[in-house]
Amino acid sequence: MSSAGPDSPRRPLEVALAGNPNTGKTTLFNALTGARAHVGNYPGITVERRVGTHHAPEQAWRVTDLPGCYSLSAHSPEEEIAHHALTGRTNDPIPDVVVVVVDAANLARNLLLLLQIAEIGRPVLVALNMMDAAHKEGIDIDVAALQRELQCPVVAMVAARGEGIDALDVAVAAVAANPQLGRVAETPWPESVAQTIAQARAILVQSGLQPPPVSDGDVLWWLATDPEIADAEMPGLGRALLEAIPRPVDPALDPRRVATVTRFARIDAILGRCVRRRDVTTSGRSERVDRVLLHPALGAGLFILAMAGLFQAVFAGAQPAVDVVESVMGSISDLLRTWLPDNLLRDVLIDGVLAGISGTLVFLPQILMLFLGISLLEDSGYLARTAYLVDQLMARIGLPGKAFVPLLSAYACAVPAIMATRTMPDRRDRLLTIMVAPLMSCSARLPVYTLVTAAVFAHQARVLGIFSLGGLVVTAMYALGFLLAIVSAFVLRRTAIQGGGAPLLLEMPPYRWPRWRNVVRSLLDRAWVFVAQTGTVIVALTVILWALMTFPREGLDPQIKATRTAQVQVLTGEAERAQALQSLERDDAQVRLQNSIAGRIGRTIEPLIAPLGFDWRIGIGLVGSFAAREVLVPIMGQVFGRGSQADIDDRYAADVGKSMAHAGALTPLKGLSLMVFFAIAMQCLSTLATIRRETNSWRWPIFAVVYLNSLAWLASFAVFQIGTRLGFS
Repeated sequence: MSSAGPDSPRRPLEVALAGNPNTGKTTLFNALTGARAHVGNYPGITVERRVGTHHAPEQAWRVTDLPGCYSLSAHSPEEEIAHHALTGRTNDPIPDVVVVVVDAANLARNLLLLLQIAEIGRPVLVALNMMDAAHKEGIDIDVAALQRELQCPVVAMVAARGEGIDALDVAVAAVAANPQLGRVAETPWPESVAQTIAQARAILVQSGLQPPPVSDGDVLWWLATDPEIADAEMPGLGRALLEAIPRPVDPALDPRRVATVTRFARIDAILGRCVRRRDVTTSGRSERVDRVLLHPALGAGLFILAMAGLFQAVFAGAQPAVDVVESVMGSISDLLRTWLPDNLLRDVLIDGVLAGISGTLVFLPQILMLFLGISLLEDSGYLARTAYLVDQLMARIGLPGKAFVPLLSAYACAVPAIMATRTMPDRRDRLLTIMVAPLMSCSARLPVYTLVTAAVFAHQARVLGIFSLGGLVVTAMYALGFLLAIVSAFVLRRTAIQGGGAPLLLEMPPYRWPRWRNVVRSLLDRAWVFVAQTGTVIVALTVILWALMTFPREGLDPQIKATRTAQVQVLTGEAERAQALQSLERDDAQVRLQNSIAGRIGRTIEPLIAPLGFDWRIGIGLVGSFAAREVLVPIMGQVFGRGSQADIDDRYAADVGKSMAHAGALTPLKGLSLMVFFAIAMQCLSTLATIRRETNSWRWPIFAVVYLNSLAWLASFAVFQIGTRLGFS
């Protein structure tokens, strides 16, 4: 640690928090940093990165909350990031001290990660958390004996109540001042492991890998990691390392497996000398509750009720807040239209920038409602049970049980659903769920369904004298999206997103009351991340789309406009004059839209969409609705002479649909084709921006646009062409 002059402030200590999931690591992070923390992603990878400041008595800390992982074997992005952060392969400074947070009731599993971190050579200390839970389960730990066995400080804690924070401050300061205090005694390796480490170390040094691996733990990490990851760091490295590993006839003699067995043998010996279990005769509360919640019948029924409640909260519970956001943003827009002069600057500010901001904020209530539900389910311990209940069903289509909650919430909105995939540990599972979530019919599709059904299905005879044909068609759209999501997941798992889908290995956490302080802080963090990072992409794309629909500004022919203006002026009735003037403005806007870049694109793509039953006028709507699906309704209102309307209610959508039908743009077959297209197509800038944010790449948003819109075209083509040949045109 570098020294500083007597009058110069010392740099903060670099302290990393490491640990398994469900050890209370994030609770400890929140207790240490309070509101002095910020959340983002590690560069180039979708893993949350929490950094905060803790003002300890001796010296301030810069605290980094490493991703929760069970080991350091690079089986997931979280494990890779944890290893790279500890070995200086990220942009962050190498930690001065690593605080390994362990669950006192699950020492055997938790100490594996501790030994692996110690083998890397970092000074460590143990935060023995949740001591109260261990005591209730009949587990007594001799903290002093454990400290002697490990030869590093061990601090007993209950982080949720703030117990042990002062002792942790003292221990970290001691290890920072004398790193030898945090050097865990080395694990004695068998000869086969020691020889393999020596050979692999020579290969790694010769490869020129920076920083060069010097510790046993770092070398073992490279030996255990996926060869593809090694090759990404240094071409050919993965193959060279594989050649350095002996291939014994008995797989149990593989040096990597022997190293793991050696660690667990050491852990068993330590626990045998430090831990005593008391007989607990009464069945634990968790076991009694699990008998109900994991029951095939009762558990499934309660699960359906819980998911229905979550879905209602996202779909309906957030609606009042959404209405408030829309009302406030609409009022701001109206004020700016009143205050600012009518020019191009006002248009780009209101219809571009402000519309983009509104398009960001309008999703916040649903995002917060969804993550509130997920946080409560996760903190209480129930979310793990839901994953267990549906895992077998989901596994048949290549998705894990944890994908169920995001896919369910996608019926309300794909944006929070895609963000909810962060609860899934495997990167490929997360990516696959993101790719199929937009197929669920979200609430933004309802105005389009209303437009079509009101125009061409509302007056059709009832099916079996009971069911509305329009209602059945809308139901079919929901079913279509769900079935295509299943098929797409099945195909993508075997093509573009291979791998993942591993058997569910799940730790059932104990039931506990959610900690509201942590829940609120998590919600605020996620809200800020969405607004600050995803929102900027949404605003930028919205401004671009506004420009496409605005330029060139060629309205009615000047002579025609002058003639009609003169005709308006000679009208005597004030109401009649206002109506005529409004009609003139509407016609002028309609022509401007037709002559815009978007309008010209609509004409250009007409040969492509004509086989679907669409003409260039609907083509304008397809281009414009790329901002958001529901925007199709006001765009069609302008194109077909109904004007635009900010409040896209059912009556307005129905009026627009009837105008389209009257103009020949909609028939029952064309309407069905349009509904099928919108049920599948990727028509949402906010969703694309969220995919970009969650994957840290433009590759997957572009892939989503190509595959979903191609699938939409093929399905719509099939509907219209088969229907035409059957005589329904």
